[in-house]
Amino acid sequence: MAKKYLFRPHLTPVALNEPVKPDDQVVEVISSEEFASLGLGDAELQDALRALSTVENTYLDVYPESLIGSFAVPDKHHVLSDPLCFAFYLDKRHLVFIDERDTCVKLLDVIAQQQVVKRPTVAHCLFEFMKLLVKDDLVFLADVEDRMEDVEEQILDRCGNVANRKMLGFRRRLLRIDTFYQQLVDMAGTLGDNENKLLSHEESRLFQSLEKNVERLLKRSQTLKEYSLQLRELYQTQIDIQQNETMQWFTVITTLFAPLTLITSWFGMNFANMPGLDWEWGYPAMIVLCVVIVAVELVIFKRKKWL
Repeated sequence: MAKKYLFRPHLTPVALNEPVKPDDQVVEVISSEEFASLGLGDAELQDALRALSTVENTYLDVYPESLIGSFAVPDKHHVLSDPLCFAFYLDKRHLVFIDERDTCVKLLDVIAQQQVVKRPTVAHCLFEFMKLLVKDDLVFLADVEDRMEDVEEQILDRCGNVANRKMLGFRRRLLRIDTFYQQLVDMAGTLGDNENKLLSHEESRLFQSLEKNVERLLKRSQTLKEYSLQLRELYQTQIDIQQNETMQWFTVITTLFAPLTLITSWFGMNFANMPGLDWEWGYPAMIVLCVVIVAVELVIFKRKKWL
């Protein structure tokens, strides 16, 4: 979706055929095919920008008179799906987004409506744009943490199968988010370093502050990654406890029947002169003896808390 914005004095949407003055700061959203018609940069830069528009990576490249880069933004509602990919070109007067969807237009419309860009520079607009990319991420990460705590409760309640599937999903989502934050920190840091002196001192400071904000999000996501590992360890511990309890139960059952097995084996030898074979109360006496032995064992197991 092609769209053009000018600063008058705030960021304002205008018609695509709106005439541009030599000192105007222009923000545009176009497709990769339309970028060549703007005449910005040489053929090598245009080819590089065309390739960046579809790459699933957040990346920045510095040229003597311009900056080009790409964004691969995870969809917070469907983190495991394909990221939102688009590229950008920045020089002294132009900020051009190469986007085959409407992602950039939506964010720029928000900037225009809120009138947050008080200084008419395309670099400041890029700063506000990048801020919007991570605007609600603290809420998103807090929601992830809440759901992980619910899974922890499920693990402690031994709902193992459900918890295991959810833990794997959390880990994959956090890996995607963590990668995005790491790349965004690198991009903001490079913009703040201002290697080619394209930005003013104030603009570079804005990106340095953005770098610090994204670093806080990165640390938060890394903490949640560690939490997911702890959940995995807790899950494995619960599995071990269940296995130990199962083995303990089998051990108790085996121990209960060991004396009975000995008695039945003893009286199953059928020797002719075995005492008690001719006693009329021998069979009932053996039944009573077995019941007494089991009862005594149960009392002992209860006292030792094996049952």
